[in-house]
Amino acid sequence: MPALRELQAAFAQAMLRGETGPLPGQIEPRGLPPAVRLAVYRNNVRYSLLRVLQGNFPATRRRAGDRQFDEAARAYCVAHPPSMPQLHAWGGSFPNFLGEAGPLRGRAEFVALAELEWAREAAYHAADAASLTPADLAAISAEAYPTLRLPLHPTAMLADSRWSLWSWWSGDDAAQGPESVLVVRPAMEVLTWRLGRGEHALLAALRDGAVLADAAEAAVSVEPDIDLQATLARHLAGGSFAAFA
Repeated sequence: MPALRELQAAFAQAMLRGETGPLPGQIEPRGLPPAVRLAVYRNNVRYSLLRVLQGNFPATRRRAGDRQFDEAARAYCVAHPPSMPQLHAWGGSFPNFLGEAGPLRGRAEFVALAELEWAREAAYHAADAASLTPADLAAISAEAYPTLRLPLHPTAMLADSRWSLWSWWSGDDAAQGPESVLVVRPAMEVLTWRLGRGEHALLAALRDGAVLADAAEAAVSVEPDIDLQATLARHLAGGSFAAFA
């Protein structure tokens, strides 16, 4: 009889890839034949994993169509099965897989939308972190503002694409045109904001380590009439920036 580790590995292969190896010999042939019993388990495992992906990427599935999405998702379950017991941590490589294999191969818009949805999942399960508050900023002299560096919150993810990512995510599949998006979870709720061009440029520069004066210049260069004070106030109130000493 194989060792427990070998038996578990064989069972996993049987569930995900249909490879049986020595496992059927370890199942007593009472009632249903061993192969049929394994098929029941296999269907349940694959269906459960498919449901995880459907739940994590609903907008991508809606836009791609159930059949094409599910075909790609089933292939992903076989090619990239979970490597840890926490299913919420599984699926991070699914967006890239969509663009490289299956019926959606080469469709970059689905990759971008899936990346946005995964960013929301990752932000939801990320470790809690404090946000910069108006009181924190008020303690700093106004003369120092131009040289401030305002790092984004650790859960933040910026997306800038030529597609209508925010509209597609929110359910407007007919939307056209580029949209920038910020995902961040400063407290209990994951926020998903549509950004203006200058707003995105400001946050991207701050994320990359620019001082506030240079980030503001980057914002104005793409959106000359941007209200910088209102934009900063919005993100300060919304918890987009990380707390700092």
